Amino acid sequence: MEASFLENYLLRPESFWPKSHLRNADKVKRFVATGCAANGQNPKSYIDDIIKLGQLRKRFDNKHVYIVNPGSSGSHWIEAMLSLLADFHNGGEIYLPKDVKEYLSTLQLEDAEFFLDVVYLVHAGGIFDDSLTASLSNSAHLANHQQLSQFSPNKRVVLLLRNPVDVVMSRTFRKDEYKKDIAPNSCDKEYLERNCSYVEKFYANINYDSFDSIIKYEDFENQPLESLKALADIIGLKASDQNLMNAVNVTSRKAVKDSVSKGEQAMTNVYLGKHHEHAWAKDYTVKRLSYILNFHGMKFD
Repeated sequence: MEASFLENYLLRPESFWPKSHLRNADKVKRFVATGCAANGQNPKSYIDDIIKLGQLRKRFDNKHVYIVNPGSSGSHWIEAMLSLLADFHNGGEIYLPKDVKEYLSTLQLEDAEFFLDVVYLVHAGGIFDDSLTASLSNSAHLANHQQLSQFSPNKRVVLLLRNPVDVVMSRTFRKDEYKKDIAPNSCDKEYLERNCSYVEKFYANINYDSFDSIIKYEDFENQPLESLKALADIIGLKASDQNLMNAVNVTSRKAVKDSVSKGEQAMTNVYLGKHHEHAWAKDYTVKRLSYILNFHGMKFD
């Protein structure tokens, strides 16, 4: 594999992404800058070290963990909890541009896996004490996760579900910055329609047989400790009850609210704003998406 292609993507991601998706390029640049600052390096030397780390990781039984979800399903919260356990690094939502995915398909599997591993390391924040052995996550909203997971031979693929009505309501009314980025001129009704269509498309492309496990956001809300322990077992993470409890407590809504009130960095993006009913929108969404709940046999508390 040509290391220069990998270096070019990590150092100049804006040349690979179309203008409509430059937020993904900005994310790569932001994580590279964070890693450079943490390690006191310039981008070139930092990426060189990340690539060397990726080469060393080939000797260990590392996993890529895919937490597939339609968005607004608690993936950032769940990854934040997992990241407080040993041997897990949170990559967040990671996407690759078309040219990079096409390039990966031309490589031998071990080279494609190495490419992904390095990209995931960058998104996970860089180089840490346990970076040689840590599992790396990707919570991209890709129902067809195989477009990336096919290049990860040692993986766990988890489907994270949430009541699709709540997903649509959250995407529509609780993510103002995202709306300004992708649909700045849409009114509430138009944006609601867009998000309903998005969720419908996600479920239309789900192949349940392609997942190692299915988890629910509602379970994490109702029983966070038990749900986190079960997920850690699925991934293969070893954690004491005390470690698990700490992860739950540190990322709770109360803890996040306290951190924000003190001007500190929040552990995760728990929604802290007011919950407006928007009854007209919820009634419409319930009627429109009821067939998803019925067809997929899903029940939510």
